[in-house]
Amino acid sequence: MENESVIEIKDIRFRSRRFQAPAKRLDEDRLVFVLDVPPNSIACWLSSWVPQLVHSWLLQLLPEWFLPTTVVMKERNPAKADSYENEIETYLHLRSLQGTYIPRLFGEVAVNNPCTQRRHQISTRPTPAILLEKVEGVSLHSLSTEELKGPFLLNELQGVYNLLTKNGVVHGDSRLYNFLRIDNRIVAIDFEFSYPLPSEITNEDELETLKIEIKKRVGQEEGVKLDDIGPSRVLYIGDPQWKDWKDW
Repeated sequence: MENESVIEIKDIRFRSRRFQAPAKRLDEDRLVFVLDVPPNSIACWLSSWVPQLVHSWLLQLLPEWFLPTTVVMKERNPAKADSYENEIETYLHLRSLQGTYIPRLFGEVAVNNPCTQRRHQISTRPTPAILLEKVEGVSLHSLSTEELKGPFLLNELQGVYNLLTKNGVVHGDSRLYNFLRIDNRIVAIDFEFSYPLPSEITNEDELETLKIEIKKRVGQEEGVKLDDIGPSRVLYIGDPQWKDWKDW
């Protein structure tokens, strides 16, 4: 649920570019914002006439100058620094899925927010943050009961988990909130608790966890056609099976 708080102005340094942008906090419990990026006239001009192949190359070479007008920014929480670093490593490892089944990671930025720093921090150094694609989808948690019972939802979720298994990743936080539906595909978000998938297992346990959540949402209505489901187990940071990203 979006927070109706006053919009903040963020001073951001992204590689060779520095800009100020209004930011709206999405969740009062997390340092996640929707950021309105000011347009860049040169980038707009180039984007209007260069071939798509050249534009893609420029986006890879100079992402700071070719940002979309709206992005998601996730600042590092000092109390959860490991989760922040872990999410970056996960996005880098899943680079081939970016822009289709997970949001695109544009890069890491430095955020100057003097008001927040004076209130909560001794240091006045910039706060690290990442810029992500804002996916214009609908959270699975927001879907109606009829949509959750639809014949294709579980197949779409299975497809996402097959890709995560193929790339050796466990999402780590299998809740409907963390999956968006856009057109005919599912996009997974929030990889703060992800970890390498042990070679001897698949992601079936996490998929079963989502089935349980769906079943709780739709209740025991007649005609609900979900597979029989049992208890499942999801690993989190600190679990004995957790492996350091460096050992990936």
